[in-house]
Amino acid sequence: MKDKFAKLGLFSLTQTVFQIGGVMIMAVSILAGQTLSDSPTSASLPLSLVIFGTFIGLFPAAFIMRKLGRKPGLLLGTSIGIFGALCASYGLFSHNFYLYTSGHLFFGFHQSFMQYLRFSAMESVPHKDRASALSWILIAGIPAAFLGPMAGLYGKDLFRDQIYLGCFIILSFALSVQFVLITLLPQINKDIEKEVASSTNEATARPFSYHIKNPGLWSAIISSGFAFGLMVMLMSAAPVAMKSHGHHMHSSTLVLQWHVLGMYIPSFFSGFLVKKLGQSKLILVGILVMLAEVFAALQGTNFLPFAVALILLGVGWNFMYVGGTNMLVDQYHPSEKNMIQAINDSCVYMLATVSTYSSAYLESKVGWFGLNLVAIPFLLMSAVTVVVYMKSKKKGFS
Repeated sequence: MKDKFAKLGLFSLTQTVFQIGGVMIMAVSILAGQTLSDSPTSASLPLSLVIFGTFIGLFPAAFIMRKLGRKPGLLLGTSIGIFGALCASYGLFSHNFYLYTSGHLFFGFHQSFMQYLRFSAMESVPHKDRASALSWILIAGIPAAFLGPMAGLYGKDLFRDQIYLGCFIILSFALSVQFVLITLLPQINKDIEKEVASSTNEATARPFSYHIKNPGLWSAIISSGFAFGLMVMLMSAAPVAMKSHGHHMHSSTLVLQWHVLGMYIPSFFSGFLVKKLGQSKLILVGILVMLAEVFAALQGTNFLPFAVALILLGVGWNFMYVGGTNMLVDQYHPSEKNMIQAINDSCVYMLATVSTYSSAYLESKVGWFGLNLVAIPFLLMSAVTVVVYMKSKKKGFS
């Protein structure tokens, strides 16, 4: 038991350091981009390239993980992230928007490797503990909720003549700490791999046509993808919307902190909810919470509606994402995991790329209220796929 807690604690700490950088990027990237470009579309380009870099790097990352192993892949990804942070830093220092933007792309490549940290944690414990392992990874976002926005707030003026440069210097340092922590992570236990492999009677990979027809896979991908895409769209647009409605950066930083807490505090009990409610019902609860977020956002542009909406956005994302990820793990055999995990994350980040790139532009065109209304049809579509999957289970899809 102590060994399990020590192991998951190290995974959780590594995830915390990783997410400090990710949260800070979300908080300051568009605002820093506005200092280099006046166009709403261009200002959100660097942040969208983080998501795009993650998207196009997922299959190469999966291939490298399969050939070299989890830990060497994570170390390589972190090295790419450090290079990207340094590129973005020099881009701000030299007022070069394209170099600043390319740094974000490399940071996205790094994130494509780090997506497999959660699967590594889930594979490091017995099958019965995997929901708890995912919760440990998500709980890591709680300290990141405070430290990420704080890094952005204090890094913003760290160098008087170079606004926001300090943020990316801090990012470079955090990634260096992340590199050290990854070297300490345990390798995947061979006995646990055998346990997972023995949990199914079929050792060989099933044809791709099976997965295409599997409603469980579609439900998992759509639930995680829409949750992630809507979350990053509204989360990244919130600082811009608050600024346009007269709020200072301190207020948007506070809202962002509460949002990230909303994302990760439910992880203390979401593992229990997966066992109690099941994956499908947890996703449906998450959809209802996301719809409540839209209602809260439409109540006005004062501080309180922003804060309540972003908290609900985080909670809804957590339920949909935890439910979708646990559902995904049930859809593949051990021999299929690299392919299915890469397909899932590619779809998720393709949706997130479009969402992030359009967030600042849509906010400037349709406003904060209109941006929230965009979420409704996607949430309803996600609910339909979950209901279809639940019915297919009753009919015994195989």
